[in-house]
Amino acid sequence: MAGPSIKNLAAGDLSAVARVHCAAFPKSAITAFGHEAVCRYYSWQLLGPHDAVAVGAVNEQELLGFCFAGLFNGSTSGFLRKHRAFLLGRLLFRPWLAGNELIRTRMQTGLKLLWRLGRRPLPPPPRSTAKSFGILSIAVSPKHQGSGVGSMLMLHCEAAAREMGLTQMHLTVDPANTQAVTVYERWGWTRAEEGGRWKGRMTKQLCP
Repeated sequence: MAGPSIKNLAAGDLSAVARVHCAAFPKSAITAFGHEAVCRYYSWQLLGPHDAVAVGAVNEQELLGFCFAGLFNGSTSGFLRKHRAFLLGRLLFRPWLAGNELIRTRMQTGLKLLWRLGRRPLPPPPRSTAKSFGILSIAVSPKHQGSGVGSMLMLHCEAAAREMGLTQMHLTVDPANTQAVTVYERWGWTRAEEGGRWKGRMTKQLCP
């Protein structure tokens, strides 16, 4: 049986992406808003004004994992602005979400972003001046974790960063997620401290 292969994701893959996300990140704020909210989030990352790649690892039509990475332009603020009516509607029908501390924090951050941005259009993605290739989201279905799928996706994104002429990558991980941190460090990522403290940002230098 052939092993998994990498494919570029399209709009028709978003439902499968949402299923993998919800399974891999059951406690995330966007997961709490439901499958449709997750689809809309990744639709914005796929179709928004970004200079990025969206790839999945598939085996016999099953999506095993995915990665969205590159240079993002309003990955959060643009999504909130585009779908704020939908998200507010979800809160009306799921008022208990506001009682979740994580979701409440995300909502406060999102409202501050929307207030600051107002109706100003997003600037074009700064490809020519960007210094670092970001991993926005990488996820593997729980039943396929530890099978090498995550490493395959990361290696593909590293190659994409080199093709764009970039020599550094970055990502953010929950410092409490020691399993993920250990995996990233095994892949050559290092912790980037800020003011003598580590808040979850990690970087990796790429060889030309």
